[in-house]
Amino acid sequence: MRVEHIGDATLYLGDCLEVLPTLDKVDAVITDPPFGIGFKYEPSYNDTANGYGEWLWNILSLAEAKCPPLSPIFVFQAMLNVRKFHEWFPRDYRIFAAAKNFVQMRPTAMQYAFDPVVVWWTDGQGRPWSKGTNNRDWFVANTAPEILNRDNPQKGHPCPRPLDLMIHIVQQWVRPHSIVLDPFMGSGTTGVACVNLDRKFIGIEIEEKYFDIACKRIEIAYSQPLLFDDLADYKSKPIEQELGLEDGA
Repeated sequence: MRVEHIGDATLYLGDCLEVLPTLDKVDAVITDPPFGIGFKYEPSYNDTANGYGEWLWNILSLAEAKCPPLSPIFVFQAMLNVRKFHEWFPRDYRIFAAAKNFVQMRPTAMQYAFDPVVVWWTDGQGRPWSKGTNNRDWFVANTAPEILNRDNPQKGHPCPRPLDLMIHIVQQWVRPHSIVLDPFMGSGTTGVACVNLDRKFIGIEIEEKYFDIACKRIEIAYSQPLLFDDLADYKSKPIEQELGLEDGA
């Protein structure tokens, strides 16, 4: 196991099933695991559908156990597996639509324009925390920075998440200064969002190539802590203010 400490981020190169039992408490889980659809990653990944639900839930239950009551759990998934969610996730979950402003056109009658994110809060008394400024159950991410900028280090990962999407999720549902856990860190986009929003981050990644990309991106984020401040402020505005409808207009 390799461990890197970068600012308030702690990054583990290793198998999350081995790392998770060693961790202390966290405040939120936001993760984008392999989808079990046979996608071709690096050799460290086995994205087979065989036993996928049981394997994933073993990991999520370990992560969930690290959380106090009313903690948010966000798990990215694929539309291809929607009919299996009720078997894989034994919680009172709901779906957050992670939409995209650019859709990869496929030979299908209806294009896939959003990824379903399975969301629930751990059991507890009271109401879960949210920033409440734009906390709807959908968000349209800007994929242009990932597509157009050839120098982005995350291009070494086959399917990085748009940064504004992860900033939105962290900002709206994770309390300031708390700890976010990502057992499938990938290229580290959730970690970069946490850096820019002053949240602590714990990331675990089994593939060394992706781990090194995440380390580089989080180091860059700490060297430029205000890089996405305007974006975060904009996305925090109520939709009425964004549309110029303040004061009953």
